[in-house]
Order: sequence, then structure tokens, then C-alpha cells
Amino acid sequence: NFHCPAFRVGCLTPRAIMPARVRSFGARLPAARIHSRSLFLPGLSAKGQKYRTFEQQKVVQFPVPTIYGAVSDVARYADFLPWCTASRVLERRQADGPGGPEPGAHAAEPGASEELLTEVEVGYMGLAARFGSTVTLLRDRRVHSVSEPNEFLDSLNFTWEFAPIGPNRARIDLRLDFELKNVEHVLMWDTLQDRVVGEYLSCFQRRCAQLQQRDAAGGVGGVGGAAGDD
Repeated sequence: NFHCPAFRVGCLTPRAIMPARVRSFGARLPAARIHSRSLFLPGLSAKGQKYRTFEQQKVVQFPVPTIYGAVSDVARYADFLPWCTASRVLERRQADGPGGPEPGAHAAEPGASEELLTEVEVGYMGLAARFGSTVTLLRDRRVHSVSEPNEFLDSLNFTWEFAPIGPNRARIDLRLDFELKNVEHVLMWDTLQDRVVGEYLSCFQRRCAQLQQRDAAGGVGGVGGAAGDD
């Protein structure tokens, strides 16, 4: 009996894709060899092949308003994220009440305090892309981003949730859901995800330290919300 996922796709049965001489001894083949070939079989464009979810929980040595302020300040991403080459807030509006979305526009989340339309450009390992996103802010609690499809991604949702642990620490719950267009880019992500996300979180923590130093030195502006987008 074969249990490789590739053998459950359409007509790709063991008998259809394996030579007769190999079929007679198929039960003796190591499962790892069969599974590794399934990544490259033609026609494997099912959602499961290119869709990924990543979740991580982390405790940081900063209060919630500081880490929330760094994450929600999309306009400053290019200042401290190494793979971000440009970041802009195109529109800022209250999610509820006057100035909220027009009829037929993207529906804001219930209770959301602010909604941003943003554009972020990134470059990594010779790849460059632009992400247009709707970012919903729930002050000191949640940052949720939904990006439009581009040449590399069919979908991308990014969620940060924050919870206080005493006055000077916070718990971060990070969730990333996305679907890539190219299987090769999926393999790249699977290889580098821990490195990429680890550096990403480290950059935000360094940004928090900068904001605290600025506050201690009497810098202009607080850290409890997004800074201006000029």
C-alpha cells in the first residue's frame, strides 16, 4: 500500500507513474524517496503545496505600547527592517465612525481603531516585490495586515497580537498565512523561515530599544501609536 500524498492526486497512481520493473518491488522502496519526488511531479499545483502557515509566540522585554508602536508604524519600516527598501502609508482613516470606509470598500474589523492603506517594497536574495496592504489596528492589542496578490504571492495575511506580562514585558503572538505562486519559492521559505522570522523579530526589538532611548532622551513623540507618515 502506498501512502505518499502524490499518489492521491487525480490519475497519479503508483501503477500509472512507476515502470513495471519498479512496480513489482515498489513496496521495498524507502518512503522518503517516493515522497521527495512528489514535490516535482507535473500538475501538483494544489493549494496545500504552496500554502503555508507560520505561528510563533515570544515574550519580549518591552511594554505593550512600545512593541505595538513599532509594529503599527508601517511608514518607518524602511528605517529598521533590512529587507524593506521602501514603506509608505497611502491613506489613514478611522475604522469606525466618520472617515471610515466608503460603501463597498474593505470592511473594517469590529472594534478596530484605525485602518491604513500601505505600500511596502522588499528585496531579498535577488527577489524584489511590492506589497499593497490594508492594515487594521486595534490599539495596543492587535495589528492585522491583508495584502493584495502580486507576482510572487496569491495571498498574504499577517497578524500580531499583544498581551501585557506585568508593566515592562509583553507576549507577542505572531501568525503568518500565505500562498506562494512558485513551488521553488515555497522550498526557499521552508529552508529559511526560522532565520527570516528570527531576524524579523530581532529588528522590531532593536527598534523598541531605540524608541525607549529616544523617550529617555526627551525625544519628540510617544511610542504608544504609529508615528506620522511624512
